[in-house]
Amino acid sequence: MFRKVKDLFGKKESPLVEEIGFADIPALISDHEKEWDAELLQAASVSREKVLSIRDSLEAAVRRLSESKRDAAFHPKLEKIVQNSLPQFEKAVLFALGRPLPEDADEFYQACTESLKGCVKGLAGPGRYLRNVFPEEMKEIRVIIDEFGKEVNLLTPVIAQSRARREKVRLVLEAHSRAREMDATLDRLSKEIPGIKEEIVALTRRRDESQATIESCDRRMENDPAFKEAAAQVEHSKKEMSGILRKFQGTSSTLVHVLRKAEKITQRSETESLARDIRRVIGLLSSREVPAAEDIEREAGAILPAVSRMIASGEVQLKNQEEKDLFSSPEKIPGVLSKMIRENERARETATMAEARLASDPNRIQRGKAEEELRSILSELREKERHLEELIGREKEMRAEYPRLSLQLEAHLSSLLGGNWHIPRD
Repeated sequence: MFRKVKDLFGKKESPLVEEIGFADIPALISDHEKEWDAELLQAASVSREKVLSIRDSLEAAVRRLSESKRDAAFHPKLEKIVQNSLPQFEKAVLFALGRPLPEDADEFYQACTESLKGCVKGLAGPGRYLRNVFPEEMKEIRVIIDEFGKEVNLLTPVIAQSRARREKVRLVLEAHSRAREMDATLDRLSKEIPGIKEEIVALTRRRDESQATIESCDRRMENDPAFKEAAAQVEHSKKEMSGILRKFQGTSSTLVHVLRKAEKITQRSETESLARDIRRVIGLLSSREVPAAEDIEREAGAILPAVSRMIASGEVQLKNQEEKDLFSSPEKIPGVLSKMIRENERARETATMAEARLASDPNRIQRGKAEEELRSILSELREKERHLEELIGREKEMRAEYPRLSLQLEAHLSSLLGGNWHIPRD
């Protein structure tokens, strides 16, 4: 008794797990598809024979109605019904029966359903008026159409199963194709990622070498007296130029302010040539470029006597101490400005010669080449690191997705073939 109870409630055996290699799946599906197609073709062939027989019987029965019409005499009301409804019924049913029946099983089934709909529509439409006129004939036609419907109904689950199976095949093959693509991509990434890592190591080594070269050049230049002297000369000359230019701009600004007032007065007094000369000096002093010393001496020297007379006569008023100090000795103004310009030119020449000595220094040249190479290396290194991060991220996503895709493929395969299928992977 105990053994019977144990057998009744004992642990059930797990369903058998069938294994298949990943590469063997397409061939397995192809073999099954051939069997399924053969089964479907056989079912469709059997159905085709019956449908063709039914169609012939139905067509003959419909045509016999016309013969019955010619052989019988009807009441005037029935005669009118026959005249109106019989041609319509005959046309509707014969048109539905004339639909071609393709060899393909799906198309054959679709054509049968459309043909059946046409027959049923004809029976329910003009056919209903003929039941009282041709009761026996219409009963026979209805029986044949019912047989047609039963045959289509028998084929319906076969076609539905075939369509469902094709959808499952599509899901299996799509998952298999996706897994194959992932395999190829992961294989490529497994080779590409180490290669990029090696390139990054090489670039990092070159970066360190370039930085070491720059630091070495800097140390040698710092310990080179001639280089230090030239660098100090450049710095001193540039500071000197900056101071001279500030003084020149301050003096020029004060002079331009006075000259603009003088220009307005010359315009009112209709001395156009003097106004033009004043505007030319204003243009020289207001330019972004420092004018030539000779131009300032000549042009400013030509107009300042007239401007001085305007100041002396009170036509031009000096408003602040800077203007008064500048025009305390107006004859010296051209010389003061030209002296500043020449001092600036000498300082620039000194700086240029010192910069040329620096530029020709071997350590400076080597440092410049190392800096240029370092910029190129850093740019390439950033791009390689970005690419590596992108590839590692893609590989991580795929390795996380792959188990889910593998389980999905097994589920689709089990649903298609039945049982419990497993795909062992390396």
